[in-house]
Amino acid sequence: MNEDPKNKSDRQDTIQRIQVGVVGLVAVLLLVSIANFVLQRASDEQSALEEIQAEAASSTRELATEVVPEPAPAPAEPLAELGITPAPVQEDEAIKPLPTVPGTRAQVVPDLEPDPKLEAPMDQER
Repeated sequence: MNEDPKNKSDRQDTIQRIQVGVVGLVAVLLLVSIANFVLQRASDEQSALEEIQAEAASSTRELATEVVPEPAPAPAEPLAELGITPAPVQEDEAIKPLPTVPGTRAQVVPDLEPDPKLEAPMDQER
């Protein structure tokens, strides 16, 4: 386990040189990356991604100019169109009652008349 002091100092020297080399390599790589980023942002040339986005935007604009749908008229009653509320009846579409002749009875639907055989109303208990 006893090492020669000369071997020990040579080994520490080698490790230190490797560490300095690795740190220097990382520092140079970092500086080159930052310089590349700055130069790319400062240049007027578009990157590949920007070119693809510009082509897609121009083709979308071409399609939009070719087929221009007419805007639908704004609904007066959007809830009525969805069937949520009843639609207001236009004056020209209103249902007008038929004129009745005096002395005649209105038409009666037999299903809606109460049964004469019932002794008590149905909503009351005996």
